[in-house]
Amino acid sequence: MTFLHPTLAMAALGAVSLPIIIHFLFRRRRVPVDWAAMELLREAVRRTNRRLRLEQWLLLALRCLAVLAAGLAIAVPLADRALIDSIASRTWIVVIDNGATSALKTGSSDELGRLRDEVRQAITARGPSDRIGIVTAAGQPTLVLTPTNDAQAIEQAIARIESRQTPSDLKGAIELANTAFIVGVEGGSDDGRDEARRILIASGFRRASLTEGLVLGVRSTNDSETPDVNSTSVEYLAVAPATDAPTDVRIDRIEARPMPNGGSISVRAIVLREGANLFAAETRARATCDGFSTPPPRTIRWESGQSEAVVEFQLATTEVLDDARSRRRGVVVALDDDTLAVGNSAYAIVDVRREIEVGIIGRRGSLDGADLEKVPASLWISRAIAPGSGLSGGLRVRDIDPSTCDSRALLGLDAVVVARPDLFSQSAGDALGLFLRNGGVVILLPAGESLAQAWGGSLLPRLGISARIGTEASVVETPLRLAEEQPQSMLLDAVRPELAALVAPIEVTRILSIDEVASGEVVLAFADGSPFVAAQAPKSIDGTDQRGLAVIFASTPELPWTNLPVKPLMVPLFQELIRAGLQFAAGRDEVAVGERMRGSVSAVFRNTDGESVITGIDGLSTEIISKAGIWRADDGNAVAANVRAPTIALSPTSIESLRSVFAPVGGVRVASSDNDENLQVAQRSATDEMSFVLLVVALVTLLIEGVLSRVFSHASVRRAGRSDIGISTVGRVRARPLGRLREEAVGTGGGA
Repeated sequence: MTFLHPTLAMAALGAVSLPIIIHFLFRRRRVPVDWAAMELLREAVRRTNRRLRLEQWLLLALRCLAVLAAGLAIAVPLADRALIDSIASRTWIVVIDNGATSALKTGSSDELGRLRDEVRQAITARGPSDRIGIVTAAGQPTLVLTPTNDAQAIEQAIARIESRQTPSDLKGAIELANTAFIVGVEGGSDDGRDEARRILIASGFRRASLTEGLVLGVRSTNDSETPDVNSTSVEYLAVAPATDAPTDVRIDRIEARPMPNGGSISVRAIVLREGANLFAAETRARATCDGFSTPPPRTIRWESGQSEAVVEFQLATTEVLDDARSRRRGVVVALDDDTLAVGNSAYAIVDVRREIEVGIIGRRGSLDGADLEKVPASLWISRAIAPGSGLSGGLRVRDIDPSTCDSRALLGLDAVVVARPDLFSQSAGDALGLFLRNGGVVILLPAGESLAQAWGGSLLPRLGISARIGTEASVVETPLRLAEEQPQSMLLDAVRPELAALVAPIEVTRILSIDEVASGEVVLAFADGSPFVAAQAPKSIDGTDQRGLAVIFASTPELPWTNLPVKPLMVPLFQELIRAGLQFAAGRDEVAVGERMRGSVSAVFRNTDGESVITGIDGLSTEIISKAGIWRADDGNAVAANVRAPTIALSPTSIESLRSVFAPVGGVRVASSDNDENLQVAQRSATDEMSFVLLVVALVTLLIEGVLSRVFSHASVRRAGRSDIGISTVGRVRARPLGRLREEAVGTGGGA
């Protein structure tokens, strides 16, 4: 137990000694004078001395208790004023959450400033031999201070901690804190005593930090490399979770793509709003891009309760964009600053090339013949991509024979349409896979000359595509139609308003099944939900998405298979798949803050602040991206780094949820928080109750002491009215009242 006013508590303890001192001082007597009649009184006192001593000690104890209770009540006792006041410890590891949400503005400071103050308050009561280490939880958890008892080093380490844009990794930070105990033992002294190990977690414990499903104590695959620290010997303590849910506006994502004329780009931003009170409000959004005009700011007018909005911009070019190194531009959309500035900016890479080279791999035919059903898919697609001759709308077509397809044939192409995959050799498949993973777009069609489709098992794995296709196409008696409501694929956003009318007349009579495709990868779907067109990114060995985009059709655009070639959907479908597909293939050049970047092989990427990361021979950066922005390499490649919305979720976490996370490691003690009004009221109630009880004890003790002191007094009426049995038995004389005996003694001169 601690006290709000410890000085008064010490004064109360000191005041208890006063009645004891007074008691012993007043026990001093004058030099006795012998008097014959006093022998009778002395004999009576000897007989009743035991009772008198008991009465005196009882009164002394009551007086001391009254003074002590009154003093403690005035000192205001607290059951849990600080974490360390009542704990003697040897080594403490403080985990400070300096992730993205720690920059949340709270009054004149931020949440990280509050956490610093809580840590300073907690460690003020440490002993001279206590050691304190500090671990930060943002991004890759870091041991910023090995356990030490140097007060200056501890304060400097706390002051140097800054908010980061990377998400919090509390689990990794706590594992590192357990490892830090080993470092503390090796670097400290051993005096033979058992070391107390405690970890203090200073965090707001918002949803961004305490993610759903997080459980401590679950062993991971890397635990074999971690020193064996007995978790049962570690006590966990934490500051109280934040209870406020401030209103915050952030950008969830932005989509940027060039317009078909090549002279402008379209930008679309999805904006989210979070908070306990979503009142009607306004937010301004701005979009910028180097080499393009800056449109006027857009105003988002939020209705009460609205949590999502979309804002669109169109930026016109102001310079020539023919240089291959400068055609990849960074687009920035920014909002007005609010309680958390981290999510107020988002970035995207847009490829502003004016000309797109498309290779069509297949057998060429002619549209001059009267039998249109014999026209191959390659020719229908060629006319759809470039309705005129040569370059049309920035798209240029190049015919490639399947037998001559290799790396040199694919050189300089941006997209490839494979109309005859059944004629591909293994070397051609390897060349196409390399083209795809370098950021190209590959459109795969069933071979129209046969129902047998044995190419899928050999070609798709070489492309790194996880989708699977059937080995034979099926013929349906009743033509299949496309669904009236199509998936919200961003590949067809440009034709989204007309899409329902465009898909309505499409009929398919021959279909190839496409399996192992996620719902978000379906571009066009049949009425029964099966995919007609699906798009997938190639996968690496570890299962992560790579650059590039593969588009697979369930039916080839030939009239024996479908009427698509003679319907209005044919032209916008293939042109948008190529244009938007290139943006998505390049859009793989996007990374979340806190993750490693995938970019050019063995390149150095730098942001506008001069920070840099290096990629290895696998194209993966050796370090995580610590800041949002546009990262550029010397070869013209660029990557957009963004803060993901879930990593800055500000909704509070309950104490019950916090305790459940720590349950596997033995639980956690949660301290009260000055910013937690509910806990503060409960603490005041408990404190007031304890003070009231102590005051009542003091008053009752004084009342009992007053009554007993009167009863035990020799001048009381009760005692004056009865005989002293001790005197009546001495010398076998007739007993007389003690009061009369004293009067006679006074009348005779007081024993002279």
